[in-house]
Amino acid sequence: MSISNRPLRGDRRREVVLSGAALVDVRPWSEARSVLAVASPAAAAGYVDLAAWIRAHRPRVDALLLEHRALLFRGFGVDAPERFAEVVAAASDGDPLDAPGDESTPRAEAGAKRVYASTFYPQHQTIDMHNEGAYCFTWPRKIFFCCITAPGGRGETPICDVRRVLARIPLEIQARFEARGVRYVRNYNAGVGLTWQQAFYTDDRAKVEAYCKAHAIEVEWLDGERLRTVAVRPAVQRHPITGERLWFNHAAFFHLAAREADVRQALVSTYGEDGLPFQTFYGDGSPIDPADVRTILDAYDAERILFPWARGDVLLLDNMTVAHGREPFEGARRVVVALSEPQSVS
Repeated sequence: MSISNRPLRGDRRREVVLSGAALVDVRPWSEARSVLAVASPAAAAGYVDLAAWIRAHRPRVDALLLEHRALLFRGFGVDAPERFAEVVAAASDGDPLDAPGDESTPRAEAGAKRVYASTFYPQHQTIDMHNEGAYCFTWPRKIFFCCITAPGGRGETPICDVRRVLARIPLEIQARFEARGVRYVRNYNAGVGLTWQQAFYTDDRAKVEAYCKAHAIEVEWLDGERLRTVAVRPAVQRHPITGERLWFNHAAFFHLAAREADVRQALVSTYGEDGLPFQTFYGDGSPIDPADVRTILDAYDAERILFPWARGDVLLLDNMTVAHGREPFEGARRVVVALSEPQSVS
């Protein structure tokens, strides 16, 4: 088995000794931050089956994830969706999750059950930092990525610690969001974003209404087969194990001010302020200052960690603590994703 020769920052290593044999080395990605550790087969270990290793040493993997909140498994040769699915099952409590019912981007299975293409966004575009499903009533606590084909250039999946993001946001902005929450308004229009049929995986209005009722989403049917939904969610959540305060929302990600000026103008010109595919407000319906949106986006940017993908890499994130995005890329890039361990608004 080949181990990537891409250099990794930091040279402090800790040996994980298992059954009398040092099978896997674990080291922090950076001495400056606790988030992200890299696990790879020890030089003398030969081939290590990652799924089998995780099954045999699950408590150790869980402890490492709680310590670092992001684990990059490199050199294990997980280069097919079926093998990735085995890793996900080994590292999860319960079965991997189906795609949620109120998707914001298309989601299609990619070679194995409940393994999905990570995104269909054009390769020249950047995807801003976000925690998966933070706008939803139920979200995954764990999110897994696997690099089947490494990009020819760029294409990283940047990550950041939302505890540190929260610490960078001025206290007065934090207080407003924590007191009022976030109101998510979505308009399902033909042409931009998903139709409601695509987002909810059905063309039956009754099924959409039942899903929305169960997930605390208000429904308004408009003319021309259009749908508007409104949901109010907390801006800050508590980690289910540690109780830490986490900046866990899509307040900036979905806000019009996060788009480029020409995109903002085109969207408002086409759909009007009330018909935008996505927009966010405070939970009481009052507007969020675009300057505050910029402050939040800057906080994410200041905490970003980048690493280059290598074929066969598996990245496991504590989704409530670690946000992710995507950089533009060149060449072919195939990164698949899986979700597990649902958490819900309390």
